[in-house]
Amino acid sequence: MLKPQRNQARVLRPPHQPCREASDGAASRFGKSLKRNGYRVRLASITLAAALCAGSIPCASQDGERPSVRNVSPPKVIRTYRPRIADDFFKQDAVRFERTRIDMSGSILADGHNLNLYGAVLVRRDKICTTAEGARWACGQRAFIALRSLLEGRSITCRFKHVTIPPKAVCWVGDSDVTHVLLSQGWAELADEVTEASYVEALASAQSKKAGIWGDGPP
Repeated sequence: MLKPQRNQARVLRPPHQPCREASDGAASRFGKSLKRNGYRVRLASITLAAALCAGSIPCASQDGERPSVRNVSPPKVIRTYRPRIADDFFKQDAVRFERTRIDMSGSILADGHNLNLYGAVLVRRDKICTTAEGARWACGQRAFIALRSLLEGRSITCRFKHVTIPPKAVCWVGDSDVTHVLLSQGWAELADEVTEASYVEALASAQSKKAGIWGDGPP
C-alpha cells in the first residue's frame, strides 16, 4: 500500500545573475576612476592657481576685487660707477682731469676716479685737535673745507707714480703742487718715507708758523 506523499513546500531561489554582478562591478570601478580623476583635476586646478598667484599674473582677492594692473614699464637703470685707475694713465707723462670734487668723506675724485695724493696724508674730517692749553677744536672739518676750496670743481693735472701701492699721483691745480699747498698750509701731514726736500720744508714751515692742524684753531 502506497503512502500518500506530503506536499513539500519548494523554496524558490532567485536565479544566478552574473551579468548584473559584472555590470555592478564595472560601475563601481568606473565611479572610483571618476572620483580619482576628479581629485586629480581639482589638484591640478589648485596647483595652477597657486603658480599663477606666485608668478607675474595677479590673482583676484577673495572679496571679489579686481586684480591691480601690473606695471610693465622698465625700471630705472641705476649705474654704479666703480672708481679705478686706468692702466693707460701710467703710459702718459701727465693726465688732465676736467673736474675735481671732494666727497663727504674727504676723498678726492677726479672725473670719477679716486685719487691718492703722493706725499700727503689727508686729515680725516672727524679729527679733533687739542691745543697746548688743552682746548679741543674741529681741525678735521677745517681741513676738509680748505681741501674743498682748493680743488672743488676745478681741473687738475696729475702724474702717476708706479712705485706706490695703491698708485698715487703728484697733482697740480694751475701751477701749484696740491701736496705742497696742503703741507704748507698745515692741512695735511707728510706721508711716511717721503723725503722730497720741497715737501719736508713745507711741513716744517707750517709747524713753525703753527698753521692749520699745528695751530690753536680759528681765532
